[in-house]
Amino acid sequence: MKIRFARPDDVETFVELGRRHHEITRFHCFEFNAEKVRRSLAGLIGYEGGKYCFFVAEDDSGQAVGGLIGCLETHIFSDQLVASIVHYDVLPERRMSGAALRLLMAFRKWAENRGVFELCAGVNSGAHIERTDRFLRRLGFVQTGGNYALRLAPSGQTHSNG
Repeated sequence: MKIRFARPDDVETFVELGRRHHEITRFHCFEFNAEKVRRSLAGLIGYEGGKYCFFVAEDDSGQAVGGLIGCLETHIFSDQLVASIVHYDVLPERRMSGAALRLLMAFRKWAENRGVFELCAGVNSGAHIERTDRFLRRLGFVQTGGNYALRLAPSGQTHSNG
């Protein structure tokens, strides 16, 4: 298992991995916009401001099996850096391969190299919450709250942001 930074040629692979993730999580009721995902991923890969990272886990045959997107930010009350996971997923059939651990360790090292005070991981997919909780706690993470959602539009209804 190899961990590396994402490259432009990874975009299409991660659009499809994103589609799979979308289908098996609570987000399946949202419309999946592949073009928006494509633009977002290309922007992350091309961003040179140092605020984002996009790690790819690939197996011995070079196939991407998971990814982690993270960002640096500060709380409104402090100048200390926090590294937050924006998206983190490994293909269901590869979840016991070590990819998840290696992705998280790469993210941690990236954050440490930038003098980050704290790593933050939110779990809002609605899938495998207990398993993810055990995994993160084993790595030293402490639960500090919860995620809540209130759906306001019926499934399938969209709103334009003009």
